[in-house]
Amino acid sequence: MSAQRSTKKKLKYTSQNLHTHCTFCDGKDEPEAMVEEAIQLGMSSLGFSSHSFTGNPQIDGMKDERGYIDCINGLKEKYQDKLEILLGVERDCFSVISGLEDEYDYIIGSVHYLKIGDEYLPVDWSAERLREICLKYFNGDMMVLCEAYFMLESQVVRRTACDIIGHFDLVTLFTEKEPGIVDVDNQRFIDLEMTALKMLLREDALFEVNTGAMAKGYRTVPYPSERCLKYICEKKGQVVITSDCHDRSKLLYGFDEAAELLRSCGFKEVYILADDDFKPVSLKK
Repeated sequence: MSAQRSTKKKLKYTSQNLHTHCTFCDGKDEPEAMVEEAIQLGMSSLGFSSHSFTGNPQIDGMKDERGYIDCINGLKEKYQDKLEILLGVERDCFSVISGLEDEYDYIIGSVHYLKIGDEYLPVDWSAERLREICLKYFNGDMMVLCEAYFMLESQVVRRTACDIIGHFDLVTLFTEKEPGIVDVDNQRFIDLEMTALKMLLREDALFEVNTGAMAKGYRTVPYPSERCLKYICEKKGQVVITSDCHDRSKLLYGFDEAAELLRSCGFKEVYILADDDFKPVSLKK
């Protein structure tokens, strides 16, 4: 990590968003438009995290990694007196090694796909697609699918070398709109997620509290679930709040709600990346 200037103003949990997608992957807005929005919001810093290059047409990712890196570094220089800009990437467990990893300030590690044979199966495209995958590849047993998901999730730090664990329980994306699709109160499901959490809590990585599904209307609460967050807090895990932003109007979407949830789960602070390190920021109102 290599943040480019000292942060002088007092940091708040709304000072920064590190999970931001722009037109280099599946985001709506050009990077500079997102920078200008962050300045208007009075943010201290903004981290870009385009989906990594994968080299696989079945998996979404940026096509021009060199261009992305050069663009964000150019914005760092242009706006250095107004906003700290950080160059990040969201790496999937199936991303290829590009040789450019050392140029990033931070890495978010995420699971978006399962792999069966030569097929890459998305868990977050739609409820219908998830059901189809479950029926075709897992004999209609959603708990078997969840087992495969959490097995991969438990390896996300090792496989991506990430600093931040992205949307830990993404497989639950559709459960509010489609309550029967994944039974999150099934003891088998709880055992699977807790086993993965225990493994990840041994790693040197932070958990992201992600409001992206709220911004898109799928959920009314962030990832991970309240149950997971209470366990992370109990085990002294560390968290960051992000919006998984794909639209500059949602750059800080749901941050106050996420902070309130974290306070109710026992957290006293969240972390912000500044001056080349993750620093604690109070959650006091």
